Amino acid sequence: MAAQPVGAVSSMAEQAALGSSVITDQLRQIWALPPQAIAGRATLAVSRRWRDAVERRRDIARGSYSQDVSSGALHILCDAVPWDQVACNSVWIDRIAALYLDHRFDLLGSGWVHVEHGVCCRGTEGIRYDPEPKIVADPEGQWLAGRISRANLCESQRLWRLIDPAYNPIDWQLDFKSGFRWPENSWSGSLDFGDLDGVDVKLPWELARMQHLVILAWAHRLCGSAESDGAPFVREFRNQVLDFIATNPPRFGINWRCSMDVAIRAANWVVAYGLFRAHGAIFDRQFETALERSLLDHGRHIALHLEFYPEGRANHYFADIAGLLFIAACLPETGETDSWLAFAIQELVGETAFQFNPDGSNFEGSTSYHRLSLEFATYATALVAGLPPDRLNGLTRDLGTHLRTRPKRPLARRFAAPKSGHVGRLERGAAFAAHTSRPNGNTVQIGDNDNGRFLKPHPVYYENASEAPPSENQLDHRGIIAAVHALSGNPWLAWSADQARLDGVLVRAFARDRKIAGDGDIDQAARCRIGAPDEFRRLCDDDAVTVELRIPGGQLRDGLALFGYPDFGIWIFRSRRLYLAMRCGPASSPRAGGSHAHNDQLAIELMIDNEPWITDPGSYLYCPPLGRRNRWRSVTAHAAPQWPGREPNPLDLGAFRLRDQTQARCLYFGPLGFAGEHVGYGTPVRRLIALDDDFISISDCGLPAGKQESPTRCVGKLEAQRHFATFAPFSPGYGEIQSTGAL
Repeated sequence: MAAQPVGAVSSMAEQAALGSSVITDQLRQIWALPPQAIAGRATLAVSRRWRDAVERRRDIARGSYSQDVSSGALHILCDAVPWDQVACNSVWIDRIAALYLDHRFDLLGSGWVHVEHGVCCRGTEGIRYDPEPKIVADPEGQWLAGRISRANLCESQRLWRLIDPAYNPIDWQLDFKSGFRWPENSWSGSLDFGDLDGVDVKLPWELARMQHLVILAWAHRLCGSAESDGAPFVREFRNQVLDFIATNPPRFGINWRCSMDVAIRAANWVVAYGLFRAHGAIFDRQFETALERSLLDHGRHIALHLEFYPEGRANHYFADIAGLLFIAACLPETGETDSWLAFAIQELVGETAFQFNPDGSNFEGSTSYHRLSLEFATYATALVAGLPPDRLNGLTRDLGTHLRTRPKRPLARRFAAPKSGHVGRLERGAAFAAHTSRPNGNTVQIGDNDNGRFLKPHPVYYENASEAPPSENQLDHRGIIAAVHALSGNPWLAWSADQARLDGVLVRAFARDRKIAGDGDIDQAARCRIGAPDEFRRLCDDDAVTVELRIPGGQLRDGLALFGYPDFGIWIFRSRRLYLAMRCGPASSPRAGGSHAHNDQLAIELMIDNEPWITDPGSYLYCPPLGRRNRWRSVTAHAAPQWPGREPNPLDLGAFRLRDQTQARCLYFGPLGFAGEHVGYGTPVRRLIALDDDFISISDCGLPAGKQESPTRCVGKLEAQRHFATFAPFSPGYGEIQSTGAL
């Protein structure tokens, strides 16, 4: 049973009301769907409930660990990486790997925490749960009795006995910010989350993705031929994987609750294992057998719990596909694993076309989720590029009889590997990441940001001269540009792709230095223009409310370049001194349902001389209460036209749905500036932005502000920030608040 909260304790009545509001939000989301989608959801829910009941009884009675063992060996999916390409990053690798050896993790705003059983957590927004008693983990695994389900206990203890005796287990079930803990002996489908104030299921999920293991592999590579020096990293990788398998039986505990996280975890195991092996590490057969069995468990769980829904799908389904591809490629060839591989490659190509717009942007309306989905597509494509031809040739036979998925998905009889059109879309996605990166390298935060990543071969840390452990910069997206550049070799991407980034190094290792050229037209955003100058001048309104931002020093238009992304809805001006971005377009594609969009239509982001003047505040937290979540989604959190007391899109459909009633559209985008409008307030609201050499004029029409005698003038950064102050502090990443300034 979970510990009781201390500090800012919620009453039982408040918690019951919160749970009721969660149910109400879910019902609102369902009823907002089209009738056919509601029917599909209902059918899916009934079949899933029946299936879950059968699966739960079986797992509790018989145990859930797979006992399959093939006669083949696990495949190494990458080439060795040259030592010097890793060594140029040795300072941060050594420092961070040492923290991981000590089981210290900094995730989702937690700060560096030693994650173990019985740790006392600092709390989330004043909510903190008492720690459970510390444990003494004996080498025989007796400590697992009462924690692991009875049918799984024997196998769990056997696995635990493979771990080094001095190893201290990680508490994989813990929200190590609030201190709340989920039980590992409960069937995962019956575990609830999202109904307790301040409790965030993303903390254990993020840790259990185990993206830190790749850093241990880099640290091992730095040891070169001195294998004794690299042995601690090999042992730690082995111990942590066995720790997870032993204490998280398949479909038990919170870390089997979401297929996306299951998929990301398995992919990171496969990648780290491949890097260790490619650089000379040798593992015992007992460990490799345990890893193979668990990868099978992961693959079967993903295939039978695909996050594909009748009304659509998004990054979760993309994660399922990418994870299944890595698992299938690593496991020995069987009819089952070959069917997974063929299916995953088929869906990789299909989902890239489905989830990325023709202009290269992602359909979810978020720059951070754009990076996440582009990582799925890029790393998976690189892996396919590096597969042996005979493995791919073996996928031409009919594998449909071996494929079991839920919901049932078809497998085409003819296999098709990714081609130039597929990679061209990845190139345009990388161009989008480059154009939405401000001059300081950090992205414009549009929509949600939960720090989500697929692989993290090169986390970027802020410069920190003190002895304190460094903190990660979640807004630098240039690694994915380096990854796409490494895959396609397109010279256009070289200007913004840092060649020292290990993201690109890892892609080359997957693809075994094979390139897939894109289909060209990567710079189409630079040619996007809408409207004519005369039309822009006619849009000006005498009743507009205007603010002029006076920029000392002038020359704002010196070297001006324009980049338009109409499918996403972002319009960008860049010059030697200026970076100006406008949000105007769909909240997100109807196919994505507005799950990660904000009320930011006609909002602006502004940098002058590499200094942020006006910024989007980010997302902060997803966990309850919904009011805090909505504070960062609200129009009042953005430098957008505002109608007192109104939201342009309703925020009452739950935490992850936004019905796009703004219908925003760009009216002019060209050398004179920008004009756009939306109807979210029930009447057209228009914003015009005119650029001059020493000022930016921002005029809003259609708001109930009354006639303005003369423009409001703001001279310099501080006056501009005061005028466009928002009601949400700046969050540079999930769970973080920046007290001063913005990034």
